[in-house]
Amino acid sequence: MTSSIIILLVSLLVAPYGVPHDYPFQIEKSSKLYIEGTSNVNSFECNCKDEFDPQVARITLSDDERSVWFTATTLRLRTTLLDCDNSKMNRDLCEALKSEDYPYIRIDFHDAVITEGSFEDADGAKISCNASITITNVTRKVVLKVKGKKLESGRFRFFSTKELLMTDFGVEPPTAMLGLIRVRNSIRINFDIITKAG
Repeated sequence: MTSSIIILLVSLLVAPYGVPHDYPFQIEKSSKLYIEGTSNVNSFECNCKDEFDPQVARITLSDDERSVWFTATTLRLRTTLLDCDNSKMNRDLCEALKSEDYPYIRIDFHDAVITEGSFEDADGAKISCNASITITNVTRKVVLKVKGKKLESGRFRFFSTKELLMTDFGVEPPTAMLGLIRVRNSIRINFDIITKAG
């Protein structure tokens, strides 16, 4: 949708305690960000085809290395690059999301805490992240449940999924064929992101 959904917890391993720290990172092309939904006739998946430039996050780490606070850390997803593998659905989705006026879905990260395990564990770490999601011009605070795992060569993988109601963001679920096909209000935003430092 742009800031990985917790891409930045990698910084837990490198940041000085209690001091804001700039953490350069990059989202690898193999990462996947997508929306899942259903209509009264089928299900669909819309993948974000956007590519992300190298970014810098400002973070502050707690003394126990379990919590992190983010400053000006945002992931932006270009709505016109959401590909549902159907050109008509792509147009309907862009219209519903008011892409001309609001070209991005925005996710702002506020703070996060490791609630279970660690990045080095076989099953990785469980993380709870406070964030805000903005769709059109409506912002809602959410809690993202994230799994994070350390990979080889200083890389990390983060996975999260969050169910949202389109109407909570002022989005009317798209319809087709004079209303015979209706997209259901509930959608799921999914992140499967691999990051590396600098």
